[in-house]
Amino acid sequence: MKIFVRGTINPMKRIIIEQGQQLKQQAIEQSQQLTMQAMNEADKQVGRFCKFELRNLERLHDAIYSPAMDKIMVTITCTGNLGLIWILMAFVLLASDTKKQYGYTMLIALLLCITIGNLIIKNIAKRNRPFFHKNYKLLIKQPWDYSFPSGHTLSSFAAATVLLYLNENVGILAIGYACLIALSRLYLRVHFFTDVFFSMFLGTGLGILSIKLFETHAFGLL
Repeated sequence: MKIFVRGTINPMKRIIIEQGQQLKQQAIEQSQQLTMQAMNEADKQVGRFCKFELRNLERLHDAIYSPAMDKIMVTITCTGNLGLIWILMAFVLLASDTKKQYGYTMLIALLLCITIGNLIIKNIAKRNRPFFHKNYKLLIKQPWDYSFPSGHTLSSFAAATVLLYLNENVGILAIGYACLIALSRLYLRVHFFTDVFFSMFLGTGLGILSIKLFETHAFGLL
């Protein structure tokens, strides 16, 4: 009797285990299929949005294109390289006894832009630039870093916000020039619209933050 029970129970156990393993494998495969479908659908949406942005870049470029505009946009964008125009402005303010505090504030703003925008957000988003998706003929040296956000736009709006706080008329001129730098990044097709628009808002916010940090002596030594 014991031999018979063993002979009947063991195959049943084996069948149950095999069926359980098959069901488990099927569940894993179904889960993988659903995950792949979700990823594919997400890729399609990203692809559609990317194409939409590329079309808008081309429309903007074609609408204002001219040989003279090429030179103007290259010149404007070069002044924003590494935030040089704003660093120069900061040192001009530092040389003034009455406006030295704004020079420090602008340097704080630019430091925040580098840290938050270039070092953190860019390396999290890791968004490729427009010329990775389409073979554009670049008028400037190919940027080596990621696209989102736009460092030129970010630093420009942060610095312009500080200048607006210093003097309304000077600030309006600075914001106008910051807009031209942002436009140059789009015209030269090294950034998407969303890169630039996000950077305009973030740069303004970092400019305000730098003012608050300086006023509260958050950096201690200033």
